[in-house]
Amino acid sequence: MKNIQLYSFTLLAVAISGHVGAETITVDGDLSDWGIDKTNWVTTKKGIFSSIEDSTGSGSYRLYPGWGGQAYDAEALYATTDDKKLYIALATGHNPRTLNKPDSNSYGAGDFAIDFGKDGSYELGVNIKYATELSNSNYTVENFGDEGGVYKQPGWAYGLWNANGNYDPGNPDKKHPTSLTAGTKIGDAELRYTTQGVSGYGENGTDLHYFYEMSIDLDILRLAGWNGSAFDIQWTELCANDSIVVDPGQFVPEPGSLALLGAGLFGLIGFRRRVRNR
Repeated sequence: MKNIQLYSFTLLAVAISGHVGAETITVDGDLSDWGIDKTNWVTTKKGIFSSIEDSTGSGSYRLYPGWGGQAYDAEALYATTDDKKLYIALATGHNPRTLNKPDSNSYGAGDFAIDFGKDGSYELGVNIKYATELSNSNYTVENFGDEGGVYKQPGWAYGLWNANGNYDPGNPDKKHPTSLTAGTKIGDAELRYTTQGVSGYGENGTDLHYFYEMSIDLDILRLAGWNGSAFDIQWTELCANDSIVVDPGQFVPEPGSLALLGAGLFGLIGFRRRVRNR
């Protein structure tokens, strides 16, 4: 009888999980387990939310809000959850090891920003340490924080473009934070990203793409003040030439999970009745 009751509780645990897309995701920088169609970036995997903005052209074409072409193109951002973690994946034409050399018109990788309540406040940041120098195959990186560190109460730097998409570094659009300048570390994300370009994706199959992948414990989000409400995830480079935002959806059981929950409850009640009748 103990084995039967254990089965019932296991069924309930599966039923109350939020999204199911994260079950087979391994954080390794390889996005093949996200169910992405290479021709158009669309994922058909259940429970994964996406934002797709792949721009194509030649030279330094417009990316909105800025310019820069494939080397600064944010192409697709994905998010999903299970009952313990938030998973994020990014595809971009921007090499994470692009040197941040503004005087040479080169801008490094930005950080991931999370906005609880979707009100533009961005209460949480995940640090990506951008590169500043390269010597003898060794990179020097920024001084702030830890790679993959998760920071609450962040201070943010911003890009080169104003809210109208015009070059205006003195009046940048605050909706697109680029990198952390301050904050209190409350944990670490499991983080991987690639620095070797991969072709074969998108409308132009010769374009090179780079991938980020991470997971963050939901308890870390709660430490930062998240109360279960909807939120946005945003990423852009330090110039903010191209920014991308995704909403990972509400944290509620899906219809199939609700049906399974009902079945689990019914089974548990049945087993309890059998115990009483014996």
